[in-house]
Amino acid sequence: MTNRATSWNSGVVTDDALKSILNESGGPANRSIPATTAASKGSNAYQVHTYPTKVPSAAIEPFILASTEPNGTVLDPFCGSGMTGLAAQNTGRRAILSDLAPGAVHLAHNLTHPVASDLLAEAMANLTTAFAKLETALYGSDCPTCGRPETLRHMVWTDVHTCTRCGMEIRVWNQTDETGGSSRTLVCDCGHRQSRSGVSDVGSEPAEKAVACSSCRKLQRGPVDGRDLALLASIKKKKLKDWVPSVPMGPDREMYRRSALHLRGITDVSDFWNQRSKLALSALWRYISEHAPKDARSALGFAFTNTAWHATRMRRFNALGGQRPLTGTLYIPQLIAEGNVFEIFRHQVAQISRFYAAHPALGRNDLATLARRASATDLSWLPGGSIDYVFTDPPFGANLYYGDCNVVWEAWLGEVTDLEKEIVVNRSLPSSAGGKTLAEYEKLLGDAFTEIHRVLAPSARTSVVFHNADDKVWSALLAATDRAGLTQTDVSMLDKVQRSMKGYKGRSGAELVPFYDLVITFAPGWPAPKSHLNGAGEIALEAVRTHLKALPGVSNDETQRQRSLEYLYSLSVAAVIGAGHQPAGLSFKTLEQLLRTNLVSEDRLYFLV
Repeated sequence: MTNRATSWNSGVVTDDALKSILNESGGPANRSIPATTAASKGSNAYQVHTYPTKVPSAAIEPFILASTEPNGTVLDPFCGSGMTGLAAQNTGRRAILSDLAPGAVHLAHNLTHPVASDLLAEAMANLTTAFAKLETALYGSDCPTCGRPETLRHMVWTDVHTCTRCGMEIRVWNQTDETGGSSRTLVCDCGHRQSRSGVSDVGSEPAEKAVACSSCRKLQRGPVDGRDLALLASIKKKKLKDWVPSVPMGPDREMYRRSALHLRGITDVSDFWNQRSKLALSALWRYISEHAPKDARSALGFAFTNTAWHATRMRRFNALGGQRPLTGTLYIPQLIAEGNVFEIFRHQVAQISRFYAAHPALGRNDLATLARRASATDLSWLPGGSIDYVFTDPPFGANLYYGDCNVVWEAWLGEVTDLEKEIVVNRSLPSSAGGKTLAEYEKLLGDAFTEIHRVLAPSARTSVVFHNADDKVWSALLAATDRAGLTQTDVSMLDKVQRSMKGYKGRSGAELVPFYDLVITFAPGWPAPKSHLNGAGEIALEAVRTHLKALPGVSNDETQRQRSLEYLYSLSVAAVIGAGHQPAGLSFKTLEQLLRTNLVSEDRLYFLV
């Protein structure tokens, strides 16, 4: 174990918690980096809270083990959901997690600081008692099968369009299939057909309710009745007594445009909840903030912010179950499953309790993990040479806008992400509203990697998770690391097994987005100049041919996966970068055309001629 108190290059640490992590450390290591890594998104840790993108902790652990000695210090300056911190705890390492977003720090802290299940159970028992009357007042209903008084699980709201020919109402609910899906084209009883997309000032009304009946012994679904409508009318008249966050939402936010929120009546973040949800959420948040036990308050807040996301108008109805909003967007569907806020909260606390019960840090007093709010471009609070390894997952160009996607739950923390400092590519907004060109994105990334280089201990290295379908964004990443004095040593492929929504779109061909990430490992050192050759295609094609030649002749799920365009694109970029070149011109679409010209394509799978 190395005493870092005398070996730091610069800086004075005044934070006692940070000092305790940095004073003694196991040091860096230089074992072999894994060529491939995979992990499922189905773990309790992955499912415990929403976040637009996550790398499962099990996929990070091999990199930490290869790059640090036991008790070594790992930094993630784009910590996001906090998975790097959990991976460090699972492997017996220390972790420093930071992020520009207050929501990310909230997640990272709670993911790595478990609370005993008995404390949460006692807090929840008191909370449930305190809110029993309010839950009945807001969600009281009758079983649609036997008529027994019960409470709602959820209520489905349908958009109601007006026929542009006869003026009659067209309910989206009446045009759904067995899964709850519906065509983009509505058909009126008069025979007129019209699109349901791009229409503003559309009405909404309740269509169905679901009640967990203690007499019928299972979830009962049926039409909304007079009692339900009377309750909704009375709730509409109630005034809010407790605080609800207010953040302006308009065209100065990229996801406002992309999610067409101007068509859904959204002008403020509070518009994402209906009146009943606002009454329940605001009362619940006040109770947690003022009356919950201090040792359980942060964990209950962790459950609450995920509840706030699930309780929005973004929560999609699914006849097969599993109602939830889409991640990575602010899309409001035309069939909304309004959930019982208290039932959602109970479920979230139970999920957190299961996760905490098997947490590696449970019961330990020497938690060597710290989460704090800071921009990756300014790590001045960390001394030079103090970090044994960096594993990080920076924003992927223009793929996602974290500040926008997280605002609906982050706003409850009292602060939201500063969009002007967010490292993304956003050409549709002016710079005053946080808009950034690719060149500005590259500069900000370069500033962040320069800081990473400064804090790395001698012989330490950093691994960066990245993917993009645009070769220009890849080149921006490599130019940023070059400017920071980092040279690439290894390129690995990361398979998250279950795809994101963008990954599913890519597989179906609707949107060209690869869902295999690359993990590029760098070490301090000025790299040799990269050639911006047009030969990236030749390197990629040779790598693909070599890969396909090595695949077994049998066809199964694994060989099909490795013949997919998404897999071959990540493999191609890895080959180009691994050969010391920039993937200039090698976009996702370009590779698809290259493979179609030189290989045999069957059902979007590729074979040698």
